[in-house]
Formats: sequence, C-alpha cells, structure tokens
Amino acid sequence: MGKGRTLVRGTLLLAISGLALRGIGVWFQSLLTARVGAEGMGILQLVLTVGGFAGTLGSAGVRVAALQLTARAWGQRDRPGVAAALYACLRYGFLVSAAVGAGLILLANPLSRTLLQEPRTALALRTLGALLPIPILTGVLRASFTACGRVKELVGVELGERLVCAALTLLLLTWAGTDPAKVCGAVVAGSYGAGALSFLLLYLILTRSLPRPGPLPPVAARALPLGFNDALRSGLGAVEQFLIPYGLEKHGSRSSALAAYGTVSGMVFPVLWFPSEIIFALCELLVSELSCLLAKKAHRRLRRLVRKSLMLTALYALGVSTLLWLCGGLLGQLLYQSPQAGRNLRIFAPMVLFLYLDAMVDGLQKGMGQQLHLVRYNSFTNVIDVLGLWLLLPRFGLGGYVFTYCLSHLVNFFLSLRRLLIVVERPELAG
Repeated sequence: MGKGRTLVRGTLLLAISGLALRGIGVWFQSLLTARVGAEGMGILQLVLTVGGFAGTLGSAGVRVAALQLTARAWGQRDRPGVAAALYACLRYGFLVSAAVGAGLILLANPLSRTLLQEPRTALALRTLGALLPIPILTGVLRASFTACGRVKELVGVELGERLVCAALTLLLLTWAGTDPAKVCGAVVAGSYGAGALSFLLLYLILTRSLPRPGPLPPVAARALPLGFNDALRSGLGAVEQFLIPYGLEKHGSRSSALAAYGTVSGMVFPVLWFPSEIIFALCELLVSELSCLLAKKAHRRLRRLVRKSLMLTALYALGVSTLLWLCGGLLGQLLYQSPQAGRNLRIFAPMVLFLYLDAMVDGLQKGMGQQLHLVRYNSFTNVIDVLGLWLLLPRFGLGGYVFTYCLSHLVNFFLSLRRLLIVVERPELAG
C-alpha cells in the first residue's frame, strides 16, 4: 500500500510539473506565432526536427539505461552502485553528445541549404550543436532522480528551469525581433541555456548525497540497442517531418506549405499532447517500478500494475479526446487567433484515444526490457509513414497527412499492445 501511494504521489508531482512546463510551452508557441506567423513557425519546426534527431543520436539510449541501472541498484540498496551508474551514464552521454554536436556545427550550412532548403536555419543549427550535451546530461540526472524516488527535488528544479528559460528566451527575443533566423536561434539558446542551470543544480544535489562510486557498470551494451531503436525511429520521423512541407509544397506553394506545416506541428500538436503529460509522468515512474518488480520476480503485482495502467489511460484518453473535439475551435481562436488551427485540432482529437494508449504501452514495454521489439514495430510503422506521405501528400494535401498519421499510429499501437500482453502473461520473456 505504501509503495502504491508513493507511485501515485510521484506521478502527481511529475504530472503537475509536466503540465506546468507544457502550459508554458503552449504559451510560448502562441507568443511566437504572433511574432513570426505560421510560416515562421514552420521554419522553427524544421529546426526542432533536426534538433530532435541530433538529441536522439547524442543520447544514444543513455536515459533509459540510466533509469534501469539506477533503479536496480537502488532497489538492492546499493548506494555505491547508484553512484557508479550515474557517473558511467554521464561519461557515456557526454562523449556521444559532444561528438554529435561537433558534427552538427560542421554541417550546419549544408544542412540548412540542401536538406531544409532554408539558409535562415543555419544559426539555430550551430547553436544546437554547441549546446547539445546539456539536455543529454540533464536527462541522465533526471532519470537518476526518478529512479531513486526523489521526485519533489526534481520537480522543484524543473519548474525553476522553466522560469529561467522563459525569462532568458524573452530577453533573447527582444534581440531577435521578427527575423525567423534569429527567433529560432533565440528559442534554442534560451532553452538550452536554462538547461545548464538545471544540470548544475541536479548534479550538486544528487552527488552530495551519494558515496564514492563502486566499479562503473558497462553502459554501452545496454544503451546502444535503445539508442539504435530511438535513432532509427527519430531518423524516420525526421524524414516524415521533412516530407510534410515538401509534399504540401507539391500540393501548393512553398509559403503556404510552411504555413500549413507550422499550423499542424507548431499549433495543433502542442495542444493535442498537452494533457498527455500525466501519461508520460506515469510512464517515467513505471519504467523503474517494473524493473524492480521483475528483479524481485513479483509477477502477480506486475500484471495488476500493467492492467490498471492501461485501464486508467484508456479512460483518461476518452475524456481528453471528447474535450478537445468539443472545444477545438475555441482553443484555436483563444491561443492562436487561428480558425484553421481549431479545425485541425478537432480533426486530430479522436486520435487521442489510441495515441495516449500507445504512449503508455511503449513506456510499459521499456520497463519490461522489450526495446528490441519496439525497434521492429517502430521501424515498420515509420516506413508506412514515409511511404504514405510520399505518395499521398502531393495529391491530397493535409487529408493525406491525416490518413497516414492515423494508419501508422494505429498499426504501431496494436503491434505493441499484442507484444505487451504476451510478456505480461509470460514474464520470463522480459529482458
């Protein structure tokens, strides 16, 4: 009972923090939309797509590895093992992210001209490369805090980081004006600059309470399969994102394509995913919780936990989907003064039913060591996405995008759910 209350309390703390952070993010999206317009938001989304892929390459699976290694050491009351897992993951994360960041700096100009076809993004890409290790290393520390059950401290630091990020980004935006190139650079620098402060605080808090580390565990063997899965999915996801403005341009003009892309990616999706922070907070804690239950061979409790998580997620997703469908038009007008954003939000609202469940299923599978199966499912459905966008976008425009998005995510959900139910009934298959 005590353990259940701890899980609920930790989930609520992370969810409240995450909702606050996402709420500030949606407010920033509204501010940026008013400053640079839908086309400028499209350019920013291109930069963030490259940044997301670079961040995935730079982390190379270290965050989930940190969660698993720290949770197992913590569950065995091995405090030197916790310290060893932390230092090993930090070293691994820094080496990989620094190498990827250097590559991004060197390739910023050719990437902006050829891949993105937007020379205005070069400044933001160089900024991303220079600051890339910061979010990777901060992610390792956050994973360690979560695995050790130190959620209150984590929430406090994250909220402080977001406030600093807001202040710093607003300051940089006064320099950027309405120039999309400078706005993109200001957003990246503000976010990552605030992350440096968060990293420093988390590092000092955590290391002060840990003893000298024991022998450092091997991280690469555990992290690289996770990194391969994430990189493959992120790479295909990046291709999808680049295909969206390309296909929409074939369906219309370059300017209207970037505007449509900015409306969906920069306005609709932040609102669509805003309530999901509760789901991701629970997933964050369930990865370490399921790892502990597997180590203790508490299979009956594991099954109850998985089933309850799926049931609560389904009920929550149904409520969110209904609310977004009823209020989509109002939200589009209030947040962005964009009737088109409101219409698109209502189109995507029914998908929440399986999108949120898919997020929960993926989190549960990570906690049960099913990353290699996630590689297969995600790769297969990402290929569906790429082919669908390539074939349907030029002909059907946004309708082709909606159909492809819905189909690929439904396929991924059913494949992942099928595997999860198999492993729940046969825990010996868990990794």
